[in-house]
Amino acid sequence: MSGTSTLSTREISDFTAWDAANVLEYATSRFAAIWRALDRSHVNRTAAYKASFVRHLQWEVDAFVFPYTNICLVMNIHPTIPALLRSVMSCFARLQTGSITAEKLFQEFHTECSPNDQRLWSNHRIVSTYHHDWWKDRFDILGFQLPILNVSEVMEMTEDHFERLPMGTMLVPGPVITNQVESDALFNQIVAVRAHLLALGQAMEDLLEEKTQIAAVAAATMTQLEAPIDEVEQALVNSFTPLDNEG
Repeated sequence: MSGTSTLSTREISDFTAWDAANVLEYATSRFAAIWRALDRSHVNRTAAYKASFVRHLQWEVDAFVFPYTNICLVMNIHPTIPALLRSVMSCFARLQTGSITAEKLFQEFHTECSPNDQRLWSNHRIVSTYHHDWWKDRFDILGFQLPILNVSEVMEMTEDHFERLPMGTMLVPGPVITNQVESDALFNQIVAVRAHLLALGQAMEDLLEEKTQIAAVAAATMTQLEAPIDEVEQALVNSFTPLDNEG
């Protein structure tokens, strides 16, 4: 694969399994958005349109996928890869080996990589806007400029993506990783995983504490309202008593 991302601006030793999982999740979101745009498009899908579409998809995998899977191989880390992204990677691997043509890849992407497929479902990952969202324009005739992205820029896009996802579908931002050892990828991965587990545990503890406090305030409020409610109820009873006596 031809890589369009450069790795010089971010030290590989600072890149964790959590970073890789985040970037690949972001890439999956982009492919889900691209698929939805393609599915809704009424543009005539000529041979030139399909070829242009595949070229733009090639930029997507070169910018957001393969540089990070290569880093993972070098560092011996194994992030989770969503099913939709695995299908896209498989398509491009076969394209590079000559097993399929660009037109066949276009067909497979549209029919077999659908995020509506329950095995690949990814629509919950989609946000309203993306950086460099070429698929919103007539990319096949306008010549959308595809930039060369470095790792820092991709990480910034990833962080922005998770900030805009609805709560409950976003990944929890990872903590700062300390105590790593130079040239020991396996140990560093263990340190990173442990740090993230501790951060998740603390986040869960804080959430439970917040819910407990909210429940306590609600209970106290109900207790304070009991006396006024009793007084109102008694006043209503008393207001009907003279009427009953007159009857």
